[in-house]
Amino acid sequence: MSPAVVEENIQAAGLTFPVLRAGNTGPLVLCLHGFPDNPEGYRGIAATLAAQGYQVVCPYLPGYSPLNQRRDGAHDAVFVRDALNALVAVLLKETGQQQCHLVGHDWGSVIACLMAQHRPALYKTLCAMSVPYGMSWLKIATRCPVYVLHAWYILFFQFKGLADWLIRRRGFALLAWLLKFWSPGYVGMPAMQQSVIQTFQQPGVLKAALEYYRTSMFSFMPLGFHIRSLFNKTIPVPTLALRGELDVTMPEAVWEVVSPKAFPKGIALEVYAGAGHFIQYERGDAIARRLLAWFKQGDSAA
Repeated sequence: MSPAVVEENIQAAGLTFPVLRAGNTGPLVLCLHGFPDNPEGYRGIAATLAAQGYQVVCPYLPGYSPLNQRRDGAHDAVFVRDALNALVAVLLKETGQQQCHLVGHDWGSVIACLMAQHRPALYKTLCAMSVPYGMSWLKIATRCPVYVLHAWYILFFQFKGLADWLIRRRGFALLAWLLKFWSPGYVGMPAMQQSVIQTFQQPGVLKAALEYYRTSMFSFMPLGFHIRSLFNKTIPVPTLALRGELDVTMPEAVWEVVSPKAFPKGIALEVYAGAGHFIQYERGDAIARRLLAWFKQGDSAA
């Protein structure tokens, strides 16, 4: 019988983090979701990992709950990075451990890379799903100009007010369409759409989620230039990268320009045939098995 996945709140960095949690003993694992999403995609994975002796915590990213929204500024990647590293520090102290395994998907992948880059001593391993790190934007523009078409939504999100209004129309129909477009083969899509829309209907969540884009490496704000510079640094943590073969948000050509030099302790890229963007939903059992093997490798090396 798989361990129960429970919902609880954890205090860190002056915020209250709602989390899904499974397992009471063993090495700690932190799993981060992306956009537009919530931790529910990790529920089955967390139960599987806990059944194999891991403690798994899957928080709502800062801003994705009214309980963990910033009151004195925007939800930029540096703020989110530091808040989640503080959460990790709380969890490590609570469990009496020195390091944990870190997993991220989409924006969770971006933030996980920044967390591991900033505080590498906290992490045994890193798994980045669906969005790469260590990219050269110049190389992407020259080798994969079609990416500009795939990334249309990033530009759209910069139109503050207009984008917010259009996303909210018809009960967040645009978010439901994005989910379906990015993972067209996922049979559980209706339940996923309902769960994600419920998350975004909460006060402040849409604003916070769009601030990730409006203050990030994708923007032309001063902070965007700083965050872009962070993508030129190295991550001294063993890294596993996973992507779906049919992911239209990050075509294969984008992954081909990832620099191995950004990962001095190694990076392995693996592709899931027939899968789209949300691989933790589409290939949950396979992802759980791969993570177990990856974590055991990291635990033995620690």
